Amino acid sequence: MLSRTMPGDGAPFDAIWWQPRIHFALFVHRVDDLDPGLYLLARDRSVVPRLRDACGRGFLWEPAGDKLPLFVLARGDCRALARRVSCDQDIAADGFFSLGMLADFDASLQAFGSSFYRHLFWESGVVGQVLYLEAEAAGARGTGIGCFYDDPVHEVLGLTGHAFQSMYRFTVGMPIEDTRLTTAQGYAWESEDFRI
Repeated sequence: MLSRTMPGDGAPFDAIWWQPRIHFALFVHRVDDLDPGLYLLARDRSVVPRLRDACGRGFLWEPAGDKLPLFVLARGDCRALARRVSCDQDIAADGFFSLGMLADFDASLQAFGSSFYRHLFWESGVVGQVLYLEAEAAGARGTGIGCFYDDPVHEVLGLTGHAFQSMYRFTVGMPIEDTRLTTAQGYAWESEDFRI
């Protein structure tokens, strides 16, 4: 699933003309062959040294495999932490994993100007859509988390300044049907009883 968010020549990444500027801080809860804990996925390998320097904590920075630039920062149950930084929403803690999208902020604005800010959101949207599709393909579900706390996410990672900024949150897991919702025909002509 995460490998599909890495840049490539085809769609949807051929619509983005810049090097990846969005990276993931992952709160892993229930993933086969991966310990629960805090991870970081650098979607551009060249940014790893700057991410390490920006994270002001004594993290492990152990490679989590050889296929992706995915690093174990800390092992342990981080469900309560994931919930807290996502406005205390259970969806951040109850799934397989949740993630924070981190923008390579200062360097992007210095390189392309302040109007590039919206491009960082566009890239977040592109990788979010890939996560939606990959979750569906895996028989799971994904959703964006609109309410989250920027500063606590930064504190968890030890980020100071504006080199990397929290842009968005996302989670992947199994759906729980909300039985309070119903589906009904919207218009009379959609009903079998309606005749012309």
